[in-house]
Amino acid sequence: MSGSALDSRAPFLSPRSVRAKDAGILTRDDEELVIEDEPPAVGRAVCLRSGGRLAFRRVLEVRGSELVVRCDVAPFEERWSGEIVGCVKPRLVDRIAALDPKRWTAANWRAAVASAHLRASRRWFLPRRTGQFTVAILSPGEWPRVRAFWRRACGRELPVAAHPHQHVVGLFDGEELVGVNIQLVAGSATFSAFTLVDRRYRGLGGGYRMIAHALAVAETLGLTSMYVHINARNLPSIAAYRKAGFERKGWWSDDADPLASAERQWLVFERDLAPLTGGG
Repeated sequence: MSGSALDSRAPFLSPRSVRAKDAGILTRDDEELVIEDEPPAVGRAVCLRSGGRLAFRRVLEVRGSELVVRCDVAPFEERWSGEIVGCVKPRLVDRIAALDPKRWTAANWRAAVASAHLRASRRWFLPRRTGQFTVAILSPGEWPRVRAFWRRACGRELPVAAHPHQHVVGLFDGEELVGVNIQLVAGSATFSAFTLVDRRYRGLGGGYRMIAHALAVAETLGLTSMYVHINARNLPSIAAYRKAGFERKGWWSDDADPLASAERQWLVFERDLAPLTGGG
């Protein structure tokens, strides 16, 4: 481990610990991770710096100046030869993982996928409303209504401001807004950026109805493709987009933050749109 990596950690660790929420290794959200001046070793949780932030990984192999690492709950291994801040002070879970870190990470990912299937299956047994859905494009003046729906449906603020090149598909049960799909247009492509259906109406095909309507609007606008990022464990959304003709193109990645891909676990799906042709 280079001295320069340790010397430059001060702005990121003060004191020498960090809260573990979304750290990439198995932790409680409120657990405090203590970083030690230790070189990486197989099975240890290592603290890395990627894209100006701290990231945590389990070390699977040490190959000279390169590490083979993996999140405890992530689908793939990564290779890292960048900056290493230090190692997490071993906890009980780290001592167990160190016995066989490859099996540990693989087993945790299998458990996460099984849990995703269970959650998707449980939706069929939850109480749901039955509605006669209609879909429509919402006007720019209805943006406050979209924000209010988002807050009511998931308890959080919508993480995007109104965009000049957007259109919003609304899902309605009568007059009640029960779902939205927000499309952001850039050039000849549109990004299906945000989709949410009220929990009471999930599993009834409302998401697919909005996607189908958004595709029709995109073709009318002369766009050539639509793409979407979906978490690998969001099985209902993946099923809806596949039903609408989307194909998996690979994992989302960001060159400026190479460790973000395994943490966000976004799959990229895309569908080419048929160009409009004149009659005759």
